Amino acid sequence: MSTEERSGSGVAFTLPCIEVSDWTTFELLQLVIDTIPDPIFVKDRQHRWIACNQGFCRLIGQRYEDLIGRSDPDYWPKEQADVFWAHDDAVFSSGEPRENEELATGADGVTRTIWTRKFPMRNAQGDVVGLCGLITDITELKRRHLLAERMEAENREQRAIISAQAALLDRVAMPVIQVWEGILLIPLVGEINDRRAAQALESLLGAIGQRSAEFVILDITGVPVIDAAVARHLIRAVQAAELLGCQSVMVGVGPEIAKTLIGLGIDFGRISTQSTLQSGLAYAMARLGAMGRVTPARAP
Repeated sequence: MSTEERSGSGVAFTLPCIEVSDWTTFELLQLVIDTIPDPIFVKDRQHRWIACNQGFCRLIGQRYEDLIGRSDPDYWPKEQADVFWAHDDAVFSSGEPRENEELATGADGVTRTIWTRKFPMRNAQGDVVGLCGLITDITELKRRHLLAERMEAENREQRAIISAQAALLDRVAMPVIQVWEGILLIPLVGEINDRRAAQALESLLGAIGQRSAEFVILDITGVPVIDAAVARHLIRAVQAAELLGCQSVMVGVGPEIAKTLIGLGIDFGRISTQSTLQSGLAYAMARLGAMGRVTPARAP
């Protein structure tokens, strides 16, 4: 085998020149596997190394001559060597390749996570006489994977907290308050979306049944925008209350909101509206009084 000087981009380097007569030699095979940076090793049935590349030598921190004929317990911690042998035996007994994630403490004392692929080697009769192993260091990949998992878990936890806080804010922002015997008030604050509307409707219907309410006041003073979707939610709440025998009045309807509703062509039908909460409460009490149902009892 000879060498040949080459240059590229102004940098000179040396390449081995392989003669035809070298193509079947062991040295050629060794040269080939030494060009591969990942560790490669070959074992016999007694777990002894009978060949390896320079990547494997660097991993263990030993010379090639010191490794051949030796085995895992000579260089690895016992608990790691036991795992390596168990995986070897699985290949020897099954005759099938195996891939495993393993821990290996290198010559520098650093324990790495490695991905080992082991392939059975057979003789001319088809008997398994050894194995060939390839090692890939996945320590950094594993670290990034664990970091991504931890970040995802933290994100899920954060989303759960935000969701719980949003639900709490919905309940706080849209409480159902008994302002007088038989009269409930639900002040709506903020944007009304489908989720918040469903929450408010559920709370309202539950309160009507529990407190035997006969009148509910919907205060929309705190709703920044009234559009067709919000109007439908309000109409649905009034209709649901009526099914339980509860009348409704909507307060907080000023001139601008009234013009918006007219522009949208929203028909509130039989829903009574008042400009302020005070006038809405007076209206509700007057209606109940007309039915002989307002008592001098104090408001809760």
